[in-house]
Amino acid sequence: MCQKKICFLLIAAFAVTNVNCAKKEETFQQDLSDSFKIEGSDQGIQKVNLKCGSNSMHVMLETEKEFTGVMYTRGSFYKQSAPCFVKPKVRGARSLEMTFSLEECQTQKDGDVFSNIVVIQNDPDLITPGDSAFSLECDFRKPRNIEVGAEFQARDR
Repeated sequence: MCQKKICFLLIAAFAVTNVNCAKKEETFQQDLSDSFKIEGSDQGIQKVNLKCGSNSMHVMLETEKEFTGVMYTRGSFYKQSAPCFVKPKVRGARSLEMTFSLEECQTQKDGDVFSNIVVIQNDPDLITPGDSAFSLECDFRKPRNIEVGAEFQARDR
């Protein structure tokens, strides 16, 4: 009788252990790229500049200290390919530039307004509280008045 109780307890313990192991193997995966929000931080950033070309966006980042992280458009982290993802080319760099066409990098178009989000991630692998996200917008609805002047002198020979 005692041996049957011990055997029964061992079988019960084995069954509970197998159930727990099966639960540990379950994983949950979800793409959070559209719902993930990063609170903006300008800590360590000296300047972020956007230049809108007729068919491109050019983003320039300048930092106070050496930048060892990455800069990418939202949704481009896992692919990690240019032009939507850039990292410093040289050690000790304090600036980083990214240029992409208005048709690339998941740029959104609403009439003549093109928008995107650029993420500045201080660690190349991990998102941390000091990282930043900036909304980019190129608005081509408004006419631009650009005055161009030139002076020249002609010489008679």
